[in-house]
Amino acid sequence: MTREKIIEAATYILVFSAIWVISPLLAKWLDSLYFHYPYVITRSAWMQLVGIGLLLLGSSLAVWTIFLFKTEGQGTPNPRIPPKNFILSGPYHFTRNPMALGGLLILLGESTLYHSPSMLGLSILYGIILYLYIMWVEEPELRVRFGAPYEAYLKRVPRFFPGPWKRFK
Repeated sequence: MTREKIIEAATYILVFSAIWVISPLLAKWLDSLYFHYPYVITRSAWMQLVGIGLLLLGSSLAVWTIFLFKTEGQGTPNPRIPPKNFILSGPYHFTRNPMALGGLLILLGESTLYHSPSMLGLSILYGIILYLYIMWVEEPELRVRFGAPYEAYLKRVPRFFPGPWKRFK
């Protein structure tokens, strides 16, 4: 197994563990310390469906973007083995960071399903940290790597949330 394959496998294992195991366990532990009454977030069937929907949408976005990184981008989500090609298809047509958005949606879905205010707090913290990282680190690096096509893409497609404020072309 090559070094790149090991890094790629470790990336998937670590990210999966952080989103699906570590953050829910940490949140439930924090809930036990600070929220001594059950179900701060409602247990209604409607909220459970919302949580499942967020999980499915977030998981779909994450898997789809990983697939695009491998097939069209010829790389991985790990910054040490980045995509070689600029990806404009699929969810990248509507948001510049569908993988990050997918992770955020998964965490928000977990906060609803686990009835966890701490998980909601971790989700918000994740979103803020990721937003700042993308704005100050990732986007400047992509400007250098992909040049004018990326600059045009920045003007056309929103950073996270698709919406009517940007024109998709």
